Amino acid sequence: MSPAVSALLQRPPSPAHTGLLVRDLTTGKVVEASRPDELFTPASTLKIVSMAARLSQSGPLAWYSADVTASAAEVNGKASALSSVTLRGGGDPSFSIQGRYSLAALAKQLSARGIKSVGEVRLAPTVDSSTWPALPLGTPVVAVRLSEYPGWNDTPERYAERVISAFEGQLRAAGIQVGGGQSSSLGHVVGQAAVQQFGSVIPGASPPLPAPPAELGLATVRSQPLIELAKQTLKPSDNVWAEQIAAELGSKVAGNGAVTHAGMVAGLRAFLIKVGVNAAPMSLNDASGLSGGNRLTPRSLVTVLSRMYDLPITASKTPITPADAFAQRKNLFIEALPRGATGEASAEARALGGTLAGRFVGSGLDVRAKTGTLPGVSSLAGYVRGKSGHVLAFALMMDQAPGNTLDLRAYQDRMVKVIAQNH
Repeated sequence: MSPAVSALLQRPPSPAHTGLLVRDLTTGKVVEASRPDELFTPASTLKIVSMAARLSQSGPLAWYSADVTASAAEVNGKASALSSVTLRGGGDPSFSIQGRYSLAALAKQLSARGIKSVGEVRLAPTVDSSTWPALPLGTPVVAVRLSEYPGWNDTPERYAERVISAFEGQLRAAGIQVGGGQSSSLGHVVGQAAVQQFGSVIPGASPPLPAPPAELGLATVRSQPLIELAKQTLKPSDNVWAEQIAAELGSKVAGNGAVTHAGMVAGLRAFLIKVGVNAAPMSLNDASGLSGGNRLTPRSLVTVLSRMYDLPITASKTPITPADAFAQRKNLFIEALPRGATGEASAEARALGGTLAGRFVGSGLDVRAKTGTLPGVSSLAGYVRGKSGHVLAFALMMDQAPGNTLDLRAYQDRMVKVIAQNH
């Protein structure tokens, strides 16, 4: 360990439990280490793991789809009056009531197909909301989430009622009569065998999935690419988006059934093992880092960061080295992270910088990193270019801290500056 880093580690602003690991990504060597294998509460630095896992699972150009299906007999018979329609989603938090990717767009497609009436609106249980802990997120993880409805303190059943009611409203606005009385949310669900066929996450290079035999598709809309959704999760550190997007990690466990919380956690753990992390001692309770029961090591975060640097996810059609991808800002995962020193003078600067917009201003450092904050917890993990020109992956984790964690942020900024100056 360099003397300057060692000296700073001896002078924390409060007696916090502190761990540090820094790896030179050009040489592959660990250049700074202090308690790198001890367990810490990661807070939102856990989003590094969950978003890296999702991008590695589906690819940056994957998209979510929201679909409406109906009885195969009615669709094949070109019926204009449908006994029921099923709304199917994959949990994407960017779905909305109005806009290009919305309930309104689905309703307009149905109207354009000549649908005049719908007896009942159903919701497919692609996500088993009941398996997610109600707290600390404060809103259910659901199969169809509407950006207009935060759903704070809603039960899964109440949220489903809101979605169905909103879709019924959009159907009526499109000139489609909706009958059959009031919908009863999750009581109106389709069979598990058909759950994963629609409302899924579709890899960008793959053809659409076939429809299940019982129902056929009538309308479909798709989201922005997954990398854009990851960016909108990581930069502002959106906890709800992190949980909703990471839910799909449970799809391999679910098979044709609904995605569960246990499946999502298993997906996170499987990703850590795949990239070389000893996941046995880790504790994973969610994908956002809100749970105070999560435990990761500085080494686990740096291992994930190293993997995402060494195997860059890019939009380039030609091979590019990790160093060039970083320098040219073409590593899509790294660019999705908050960026230091953008300042907060404009909406664009604030969006680009995210939670780091106001930090490292005037430092001259190129920092792309994820913050993590809970009571008594403050961490920072990501990338910085060192004095040598080499890119460094670092994780500075602090928990069990009394008092104001704002002091810890200033300390972390000083530590990153010292690390960059010494390497």
